[in-house]
Amino acid sequence: MSGDRSPAEYRAALAEQIRKLMRQKGVTRVDIRRALSCSESKAGKLVRGDTSISPVELTAILDLLGVSGEARADLQHLNEEGRRKRPPTDWGKAIPDRLRKFFNTEETARKIESYRPDLLHGLVQTERYARAVIQTNRTLLSDDVERLVRARLVRQERLHGPNPPEITLVVQESVLRAPVGDEEIRAEQIRHLRELCDRPNITFRVVPDGRGLTGALYFPFTILTPSGDRPTTVYLETLTDGLLVDEAGRVEHYARVFSELIDASATPADTLALLDSLSSQP
Repeated sequence: MSGDRSPAEYRAALAEQIRKLMRQKGVTRVDIRRALSCSESKAGKLVRGDTSISPVELTAILDLLGVSGEARADLQHLNEEGRRKRPPTDWGKAIPDRLRKFFNTEETARKIESYRPDLLHGLVQTERYARAVIQTNRTLLSDDVERLVRARLVRQERLHGPNPPEITLVVQESVLRAPVGDEEIRAEQIRHLRELCDRPNITFRVVPDGRGLTGALYFPFTILTPSGDRPTTVYLETLTDGLLVDEAGRVEHYARVFSELIDASATPADTLALLDSLSSQP
């Protein structure tokens, strides 16, 4: 049974076990590349779990690692689940290629830490707030807008699942007053945020407008920490591109800046008081 885990989570679990066995056996990526007669780039993607592994490729890898018996069957099962095709959706084709890898990384993260100086994070947007945001892209057809709204809501389903990620979101105070949609949409969004703050796995913090500049300035970023031994990555998005950064030194820099943002933000109690005051305004 596949349970509630997604194919991306199974691929990540398989890759983690393969890397563990590689360390135990002294097998390198070069050895994997030679065993599969593939490029170094592909070998890297396979052992990171970025792409699915064909049954033939997995057989070669398990033979190289000397895996047999029940352990081999367990890894083959992980691979079968990781190769499952999700049912087609009407919104899948509307997602830009630059976002697909980010979605997979976000889907398997156990901890998500995000700073947005401009908008609320997609995981906490209401349907109408999301639609108002997406509609600002005048190049999108109305059908594509609706598809992207549905994709955003599907991403949020993980928050309600049995193993939701730990989420910490930091925004500038001005984000809560940004003219997204009409007053009703903004009021609904504030109430939704207030409800989410009652969840033990969600932390929402606000940097007061009068607090001054921080090391983040006005550059949004998201730190994605996976389970196991996979590296933490940082997602950066611009007007036209999305980039995942996994270089340790750069990731550490973003982690320090995020810690600075937490220090600069209002306390949890003051953040809730601000949300309460905004929700009570006419």
